[in-house]
Amino acid sequence: MKKIFTILGIAGIALMGAQNLIPNAGFETWADGKPDGWFATPAQIIQSTNPVHSGGFAVGLLAANSTSNIGAPDITVVAGKTYVYSGWYYDNVSNGRFRYWGQWRTDAALLTETTLQGADYSTDAPQWVQFSVEAVAPASATIARLSLRTYKDADGSSGGLVYFDDILFQDKASMAVTDVSGFDKQIKMNTNVGNALTVILPARATVNIYTAEGKLLSSNRIDSGQSINTSSLTKGMYIVTVDNGSAKVSRKVMKN
Repeated sequence: MKKIFTILGIAGIALMGAQNLIPNAGFETWADGKPDGWFATPAQIIQSTNPVHSGGFAVGLLAANSTSNIGAPDITVVAGKTYVYSGWYYDNVSNGRFRYWGQWRTDAALLTETTLQGADYSTDAPQWVQFSVEAVAPASATIARLSLRTYKDADGSSGGLVYFDDILFQDKASMAVTDVSGFDKQIKMNTNVGNALTVILPARATVNIYTAEGKLLSSNRIDSGQSINTSSLTKGMYIVTVDNGSAKVSRKVMKN
């Protein structure tokens, strides 16, 4: 049984706006079978176009018998500063699981603090889920070395793919605070749907459509006023989520 250590969306207060210290955080550019700037074994990863959280690509990481790992470039940090490590994962397989991982280091050695290492494993879910951890860089730390790791499941089964997208590492002091309730009020859509769902947004966002049982049917990155073709949906109720990368809200819509 996997433990829950993530959040399906940020309720109440969300953090956004700071510079992301990880390059190619959305896995949009690739070379030699892996995302540019990231360290990985090409045989253990795939370039995914479905699912993706945003943009055109995500990365899928194999859950092998031993730990699989994809690592970001080393990030320069300042001791005593608070950093936020976050991102999105899609684990909808019973033969694999995920845990975020990170090390505080000096230029030459590993430090003993484990505040960037997840204690629990992911839980299967038919949707993108956010993980987030806040940690203070310890005395003498000059580097954060971050990675995403997959493992065989608790029952020993392996071979599944867990997907990742939009990975962030940010200086908390530079992060602006946004009220999710305010974001929710800015989103407008037709809740009685025919052949199109039209969404009014404060800025470009990802709109996902799920069945009432939670099965993802479509995922679209759209601008305000754009429409999503819903002609193939059968009559009934659906759940629509709108995700701007730091806040996520849900609405119920009815297909007529």
